[in-house]
This record gives sequence, C-alpha cells and structure tokens, in this order.
Amino acid sequence: MSADDLRDLLGSSFPDPVLVLDEGRLHTVDAAHTDERSKAFVVVTRDELRQQLPQDREHTDTDLELLASTLGSTVANLGG
Repeated sequence: MSADDLRDLLGSSFPDPVLVLDEGRLHTVDAAHTDERSKAFVVVTRDELRQQLPQDREHTDTDLELLASTLGSTVANLGG
C-alpha cells in the first residue's frame, strides 16, 4: 500500500469511496458496489481516512505515507 493509494481514495469522484483489497490488489470503488466484490476486503473508507488525518492542519505526503504504512501492516497481519 502506498500514499498514492490513499490519494486516489481521497480524490475519488465516487459518492462514498472505499479502498478494497481484492485478489491481492488495491482498488478504490464506490461502497455501493462492494457487494459485487464479495471477496474484497474493505481496508478503509474515505471518511475513516479523513478522521485519521490531522484535523488542525492540511495533511502532508508524510502523513499519507505513515498511514499507508500502518494500514499496509495491518492488512499484512490479517493475511492479505
């Protein structure tokens, strides 16, 4: 997982985007379509990601890199 994956999620034009892991690959999809990807694992929603970013300032590339590392480790520990 990379900061670019999180940037894609934040910048998505979907109404309710989520970052999913499907067959070893990360994709940003609309939450309404996650049922179609029944085997996909939801890593984080855009709203959840925004809550994890600094609230008192604009987020930086470093913020995104740290979150990507944390989320990537969590997924790896789950066996993804």
